[in-house]
Amino acid sequence: MNSWIRRKFLFLYKYSGKWISWLLNRRRRKNRKIYKILLFCNSSTMEEHLLNYVEQVEEGPYQFYVFFGSGYADGAGHQLEDTLFRSKKIVSLVHLWQMFCRYWDLIVCADLDHPFWLFKGTIPLLYIGHGISNVSYDKGKTVYDYGPESYDENGEFLFDKVLEPNRRIAALMKESDRKFEDLICHTGYRFAGKIKEESEKGKQYREQFHLPADRPVVSFFGSWNRESLFHVLGEDLFPVCDRLKDQYSFIFSIHPREYQEYDTEVKPFGALVEQQREKGFLVRSPGEDWIPYIMASDVVVVDYSTMMSLAILAGKKVIVSEFPDEKVGTCSLAYQVKRTFPVLADASGLEEALKQVFEIPVFGKMAERFQEELYVSTEDYKKRVRKITEEMIAG
Repeated sequence: MNSWIRRKFLFLYKYSGKWISWLLNRRRRKNRKIYKILLFCNSSTMEEHLLNYVEQVEEGPYQFYVFFGSGYADGAGHQLEDTLFRSKKIVSLVHLWQMFCRYWDLIVCADLDHPFWLFKGTIPLLYIGHGISNVSYDKGKTVYDYGPESYDENGEFLFDKVLEPNRRIAALMKESDRKFEDLICHTGYRFAGKIKEESEKGKQYREQFHLPADRPVVSFFGSWNRESLFHVLGEDLFPVCDRLKDQYSFIFSIHPREYQEYDTEVKPFGALVEQQREKGFLVRSPGEDWIPYIMASDVVVVDYSTMMSLAILAGKKVIVSEFPDEKVGTCSLAYQVKRTFPVLADASGLEEALKQVFEIPVFGKMAERFQEELYVSTEDYKKRVRKITEEMIAG
């Protein structure tokens, strides 16, 4: 009974807040000295993307606020000092009512969630995404950012504007439906400029990791779930790499979720990956920056996660682990890459795939074509994000 009362109270609390917010925000206020931007951060994986957004526009007349979602163990009470936002002038909100009872010029989200219940059109909503979308939840019809999860119960798109990193996908979505014409804003990938700069430091990072100069470096970047890289290649991968370690240097990196159980039917691979340190292999821990490891590599073995696109942006040769086509959108980069680069169905094919990717020069030209879909200079990216922010606030 108490649980029922609590749920009922929470519903009424949120519903009342929705109306309070509407009353405060129904009229756009222009020509103000400072504009208030609310950042909704649903988990730690969203932090770097929201921080990047702040860095593009922080020189403008904006005051930033952040609300931490249920993806944090301590929820809204999460400490700002324990996040990537700690060096920025950002105000942390710890109660829903603080959002209900304020006027907001813009709300920025990195995932397909809102910080609180809203009437459509009350406050401008900007979706910046949290990577390069390849994954599909409607059997390949669309990528995550434009699939079923991006619409509300009335069939309306959740956001007013979407930052799309891929030029080709932006064009295809606009061709598919006129509603995307004003909604999708092509910006290029937010970290493209940084990746280009870092890609020139490969030799430096190799020396940092004490990797032999006479051996190609092969890294494995796996995400999580049963279709991810390490689950597809299986435990046999490590003996194969051990047999080839006189020809290649190997690096292993796996998603943080693989360090704990997330499905009763899937055994996490995190502990097994960590054990490879004992055999002399280089292992990247989840909290470490991925850039030095991928830049030190000649070849990156990936699944259909964002790391596939990042490896291509970094100018690396790519090998893909097998995955069901229906897991990615047919217009996604992952769908194109799988039909271009070598694909591994199991660990036994690794040696042959490495020979293929090194010996066939056409892969380099194809990688350049994929890079063009995502690349944008740091300066141009900043200009585009600033312009979109200003236009949305201006109404």
